[in-house]
Amino acid sequence: MASTRKSLGIVQSYVLPALLLFALPVFGLWFSGYASGHFDAEVLEVIEKQIARDPEMTAEDRQEAMDFYRAVPASVACQSQGEELASYRNGLGEACSDAKQFGWAYLASWALLALGLASTVIALLCGLAAFISRPIQYGSFVVGWLVLRINSALQVVGQGVLMVWLSYWLTAIWTNRYYPKLIGMVGILAAIAIFLVVVAIFSRPPRDFDVEAEEVPEARAPELWACVRRLCERLQTTPPDHILAGIDTNFFVTESDVRVDGRVLSGRTLFVSLSLLRLLERSEAEAVLAHEMGHLLGGDTGHSKRLAPMLSHFGHYLQTLYEGGVTRPVFYFMAAYRGLFELSLGRGRRASELAADRLAAGVTSGQDIARSLVKVGAYSSFRDRVEAKLFAQNEQHQSVAISQRVALGFSEYAQSEVVHDDLQVAVTPHPFDSHPPLGVRMQNVGVQLKPADMAQVLLEPVQSSWVEAVEDAEAIEARLWGAYEARFSEAHDLALARRYEPSTDAEREHVEKFFPALVFEGKEAGYEVRMDYAQVSCSEWEHPIEFERIANASTSERLFKKYLDLEVTGEGRFLGKHSICLSKVQDADAVLGAFQRYLGRHRIAKDHRLSSQAA
Repeated sequence: MASTRKSLGIVQSYVLPALLLFALPVFGLWFSGYASGHFDAEVLEVIEKQIARDPEMTAEDRQEAMDFYRAVPASVACQSQGEELASYRNGLGEACSDAKQFGWAYLASWALLALGLASTVIALLCGLAAFISRPIQYGSFVVGWLVLRINSALQVVGQGVLMVWLSYWLTAIWTNRYYPKLIGMVGILAAIAIFLVVVAIFSRPPRDFDVEAEEVPEARAPELWACVRRLCERLQTTPPDHILAGIDTNFFVTESDVRVDGRVLSGRTLFVSLSLLRLLERSEAEAVLAHEMGHLLGGDTGHSKRLAPMLSHFGHYLQTLYEGGVTRPVFYFMAAYRGLFELSLGRGRRASELAADRLAAGVTSGQDIARSLVKVGAYSSFRDRVEAKLFAQNEQHQSVAISQRVALGFSEYAQSEVVHDDLQVAVTPHPFDSHPPLGVRMQNVGVQLKPADMAQVLLEPVQSSWVEAVEDAEAIEARLWGAYEARFSEAHDLALARRYEPSTDAEREHVEKFFPALVFEGKEAGYEVRMDYAQVSCSEWEHPIEFERIANASTSERLFKKYLDLEVTGEGRFLGKHSICLSKVQDADAVLGAFQRYLGRHRIAKDHRLSSQAA
């Protein structure tokens, strides 16, 4: 049942949206055929009337001409190069240019469908090949990314041109009119989409990997460096070039460039968590370090380094397709390919984690691996709980003191039933890899710990920690925790400003700190727009409009002026649609941006109130 639900979820999330790639070409194929038939019928009707009124033709000539014109559709005659139909084409005159357009649209729709089918085959082949092995995974992604981004760009161009063509002929055939504004708007959207996609193909998004940590040179931790080198020697791999110390709830190693405190470190970099080192015995920490060095030996970090730039570029390209509007069908198709490739990546990463665990167990022990996994998983889960509880509170914190709260509450958490539930689904956090569940990893190294054993592991006091080998470890932790907790407090204060529907002066002052009253001056004297956390007003209105009463907001263009249209509900006379003429204010973008922020704040506050009442 679970596998069935998962399969249905994949179909709904990836497969069905990807089929939208074919929607416009299929419609273009149908409409071009329909338009050709419509054109043939109209031309035949005109020709039949002309033949019927021709006084020089006999009845036999009329019948012969009728049979000829009925047998050869106008659209076929217009596109034929034969001499026998030359007089026919000359008789149709300019109308043939329309028929040729239908033929071109028909061929273009088939070409887009064929390109889409070819892209599907390539995506499936490359996606499935990625499951075979790591070298093939890399090669398949290189090929898939190169071919599919070109194909997708061609789809954007082709579908954009087809959309513009349809914007004219749909109305021309069905209403006998055409709308220049509609054609112009569709043309502008298509041109913008094509421009964005072309730029995204050749642009290189920033790939800085920022880590909040401090570098620990060998002079400040000679014993720790010696331990790492000893492990690398036993594993027969090159030791890291840099060791970073931080407070995140993970350990990791990378060969990508790392930015730390404004400096870029190249080569092999090992990150160690001082918070976790305090929780681990030296042997347990060595098991974790050996696991990370196993990634270096297995080539995992080198593979990630090669893939990371292309994955980043692909992600940037997907974002451009999503934001392009009319490129959304192409986005869904490319996202489906990325999803298929991520399945192979996840499978490979989980296999790499298990292989690194086995390597680490070979140079340390399976027990140390298992104990470290339990401690890291429990600490990560408890810290997440502490931070989530702090962030959910609806009062400002005088001091968040996350590190102290975790340290003081961990023992009680370790003795609770909650820790066992958390460990059942615990997946060690990591910036690069997708770790398997705790139970699978312990089984992989031949160790099984019962809930009582895990509780004992968590409650045993640490006899010796590698933190002791890091000079100024407490000072490093204090600096990093200070910066982290300050950011946490700022984020929480902003969240409160969005949650509050102020009922006290203190709450109102807090909201106004982040959402102050604004005044936007107009280009003309006397015209202005005002806004605060509760309402928006315009000098042309009789009364302000509370955000509570705004059911919908949209922008439109009328008589070459841009408007912000508001649908107002509630009681009173000030109902219906009211507009702000953005073209009359000095900074229209600032007005629109502020309105979106302030209306968004109000809706977040309302949703928070309703969810609190439901709870």
